[in-house]
Amino acid sequence: MFTAAQKRRLFRDLEKVDPHFAGRIVPFLEGLYKYYFRCEIEGWENVPDERAMFVGNHNGLLTFEVLMMFYAWWDRFHGSRRALGLAHAIALENPFFRWIIPKLGAIPASPELALEALKRDYSLLVYPGGEKEAFRPYKERKKVDFFQRKGFIRIALKAKVPIVPIASIGAHETYVIFDRGEQLAEKLGLKGSMRLHGVPITARGVFFAWCVATGMLTFFPLLLAPAAFFWTFVPMPAKMKFVILPPVDVCSMVDPKLSEEENLQKIYDHVIGTIQSTVTSEYAKRKFPILG
Repeated sequence: MFTAAQKRRLFRDLEKVDPHFAGRIVPFLEGLYKYYFRCEIEGWENVPDERAMFVGNHNGLLTFEVLMMFYAWWDRFHGSRRALGLAHAIALENPFFRWIIPKLGAIPASPELALEALKRDYSLLVYPGGEKEAFRPYKERKKVDFFQRKGFIRIALKAKVPIVPIASIGAHETYVIFDRGEQLAEKLGLKGSMRLHGVPITARGVFFAWCVATGMLTFFPLLLAPAAFFWTFVPMPAKMKFVILPPVDVCSMVDPKLSEEENLQKIYDHVIGTIQSTVTSEYAKRKFPILG
């Protein structure tokens, strides 16, 4: 829970976000967007003029698709449209991201802060599947799953804003994840302390572990360990594509004859079905993993 003073301070600071900071890092993000990930985006005509909740599928160990969407939004609107993104605490506390994403408009993933942001005329970018979806195994990269999390629908209904689905294709190929690592997260106590549902086991993570383990017996693998650890977090240059889909008027979908849970489920199925349909059709067009 956030106190009224904490919320006032957070949104006061957001009003002071220096657009020059975004301008300074734009060349770096532009390089990633255009040349490293070779991003494509379709559907700008589906962005409504009024505030909205943009909902997407989440991908990869460090979820670079979020930064790419921030860049695409900035490049399109140059600060003329106010938008914030809900971020997991693990991202806001990550030493690599914590000096970047709050200055780009990331706020803690809290229902009350999300509702407050919409009331203050911000649009929101939300990834309901969270890290649990992002950490899914590589073999499930074509699957969209929000794990029946419907909080985003409740917020959209309360704020009376449309939901704009965004399908992300290819971003999950930036890392090869073997397993979500849920049991490991549970044993380490991360589910309770950090609300972290997994410690993803990746191909390069396994190589790093091999370097450390065999380094106990022979010295050479231990020399490779620092480089292996670094490369564990470097994304592969997978080609990404984003499709902004038509807005969903969630308020008009509410049927008074149904219970609240039934209405939420109906809207949930529609939103996730729309994204999944697009992800499936776009993946069918890809000729090769990573290359696109």
